[in-house]
Amino acid sequence: MRGRIAALVVLLLTALARPAAAAPVQEWVHCGVAAECAKIAVPLAWDAPDGPKITLAFNRHKADPAHRKGVLFMAPGVGFDFLLTDVRAGLFAMFPDLLRDFDLIGVDPRGGGMHPFNGRQPALFRSDAIECGLPVHDPAVASFPRSGAEVDALVRHNQAHAASCTSSLSDHMDAITQARDLDAVRAALGEQEVSFFFYGYTGPGQAYASLFPHRVRAMAMDSPLDHSVPVVARVAEYASTVEREFNRFVAWCDRSPSCALHGQDVAAGYDALLRQADREPVRLDLPPEPGRPEPQQTTVLVRGDDLAFLTEQLLEIGDLTIPGGGMGWADLATAIRQAGGGTSSTFAFLYRYSWGFRDLWNPIRAGQCQDYPASVVDLAVARPIVAALAPDTRGASQAWDALSGCVGRRAAATNPPRVDVVRDAPPILIVGARGNPWSPYENVVRVSAQIRGSVLLTYAGDAHIAFLSSRCAAGYIQTYLDTLALPARGTVCPAAPV
Repeated sequence: MRGRIAALVVLLLTALARPAAAAPVQEWVHCGVAAECAKIAVPLAWDAPDGPKITLAFNRHKADPAHRKGVLFMAPGVGFDFLLTDVRAGLFAMFPDLLRDFDLIGVDPRGGGMHPFNGRQPALFRSDAIECGLPVHDPAVASFPRSGAEVDALVRHNQAHAASCTSSLSDHMDAITQARDLDAVRAALGEQEVSFFFYGYTGPGQAYASLFPHRVRAMAMDSPLDHSVPVVARVAEYASTVEREFNRFVAWCDRSPSCALHGQDVAAGYDALLRQADREPVRLDLPPEPGRPEPQQTTVLVRGDDLAFLTEQLLEIGDLTIPGGGMGWADLATAIRQAGGGTSSTFAFLYRYSWGFRDLWNPIRAGQCQDYPASVVDLAVARPIVAALAPDTRGASQAWDALSGCVGRRAAATNPPRVDVVRDAPPILIVGARGNPWSPYENVVRVSAQIRGSVLLTYAGDAHIAFLSSRCAAGYIQTYLDTLALPARGTVCPAAPV
């Protein structure tokens, strides 16, 4: 009897993990430079497969038929966007073997989430999007409220933004739901198993490996996020990491003549800048937003806390050298120097290409509030902790942005933080940088420990995405995804010279 009950439980769990059957792709349409696009219908809510449907868009760049090894899903969102460009240049020029050997698949995630730099694509090539009448970020609303009135204003703003969104998609954006979307695309392609390359937002990848380990041929995750950490502990860890990276930036300025602040007391000058901006906001003249012809906000006034958030985003870029000159730390030094004069074209550019894109942030915020729900109590507990841990950078981080942005939103906590051990998947490659404000290295180590049989590849430098800074890391990633050969355990790629 017990054996029969156990068998029934296994069958039930298997059925719950399996998405509703997806119809094969009916039509591919040429899109972009050398890609083809298609759409399928998936359930709005995967626990109600016969309920309302939404449209999910994806694209494909075909492998060389003589070398084809299968299908490789590139990071949702950015992968979709990059596949519409000339894949022989840019990102995919780093991975010629993958371009030759795999059908590369990019998925435009539910809710939209297109990569901002290439603007918008025609509606024919978009997933159903979350559109909201108000922006996620408003510099007039304090992200670090210091009084009850400011807390109330933040709650009102978050609630007003959520209410301004017309799509019911906002309630169905968690990582588990997006993982099921990916498996629906896999089924529509008629593939029994597929490979994945995630970087940045890896939540759907981790959920996929847990739900569908038998569908994974290979999976590489660069800079994964640890979903097991409670929200207050999470913002504390991120605050410490951002502060540490700022101190590394200051040390670089002290020793590097190429730093625009070389020879100055950078930490003291930065603190004075933020305090001055609290009294008299810095004016940012925003560049036009690509692909949006209607009138746009062209000027914002930002206070010290907002400058701290923009600083964190330049710290994320770290030691990445950008073709044509400039990198995260060098641009940060220039931005700070400019802001001392009351304005900053560098911070303005960053504001436009980060907080300025509504289409990018609407689905991000909806997903954050389901994967990392937060309350006013969390805010009150965390505020003094991050202030103490990060006296220079004020606790600004991607984790704090999620916490403060979710307070007051009546979002269903469909995927709250928890330990989710991945078993029965093939060996997975985890990549992390020791200096990464967006995904602290301690995060990456814990994620690797939660995935049985994974191998951790470390980049010794400072970067949000390791493979963009390290040819060594990029080479190991390509070799693994192409041949399944993993680097030796304990492998460390050296830091880029700064």
